Amino acid sequence: MKAFASCALALFFLATPAIGQGLAQERNPLIDGKLMYVGWMPDNLDSWIVVDLRAWGKYKPTRDAEGVDLVMEAQKPERRTEFQMRHGIPQPKQVERRRGRIMFSIVVANWVTRKTVWQADILDKKPQKGRREATTGSRSEIYAKGFSTQELAEEILRTLRSYVDHLSSEGGAASALKPRP
Repeated sequence: MKAFASCALALFFLATPAIGQGLAQERNPLIDGKLMYVGWMPDNLDSWIVVDLRAWGKYKPTRDAEGVDLVMEAQKPERRTEFQMRHGIPQPKQVERRRGRIMFSIVVANWVTRKTVWQADILDKKPQKGRREATTGSRSEIYAKGFSTQELAEEILRTLRSYVDHLSSEGGAASALKPRP
């Protein structure tokens, strides 16, 4: 009987860390993260983001990408070059400027897995009255036409903070990692 109790107790202690690791993997890094690398961004936006992150106090911003919890970077959208023939010579087509096009995206990713946990597309579009941005879970659109660099940084951090607060109220479960319809 003592041998059975000892085996059961040993299995319990061996299984407990595995259960704890499973719970830790379900949490969103936006909730548990403390140190965030802020990479280069256009128009010196990264400097304003660092100032706003320090003011928020949730994350400690750094310029060293090693050993951080989260990485925030700007990404330009990929554009495919199309060609047209002029006098028998291929020439690049003129790119039309569409209203509301994506200027760049701000992406926050887990440093270890490089999995995107939040993304905001910065659009060259003026916001409608009473509407600040379009949000679908971990993905947002920010209408930035007419914003100064400082105002844009404030809007990005306001949107990120709103999402992190939403995750915190849900408890950061794995369901929060999935984009919402």
